[in-house]
Amino acid sequence: MAQSSSKVVQTELTDEEYRQFRAFAEEEGVSIKEALRRAAREYVDERARPDPDDPFFTYHDEAVEGTESTDAREMDEDLYASDS
Repeated sequence: MAQSSSKVVQTELTDEEYRQFRAFAEEEGVSIKEALRRAAREYVDERARPDPDDPFFTYHDEAVEGTESTDAREMDEDLYASDS
């Protein structure tokens, strides 16, 4: 797995945790290293939050509800229009 930047992390597992984790990795046909990467990615993905600076979450339409209809293309153009 080629990455431009990566970190090495260490942790301790009990003998039983290690035995179970190794068994799961073997069942899936992956190395312990790959299984730990997957576990970390799943952990992060489950806790991921939307970017609060994304215009989708900060855009407020000035029109009063019900006075103007907007289709998705218009909304995308408003939200993601380039300032340049």
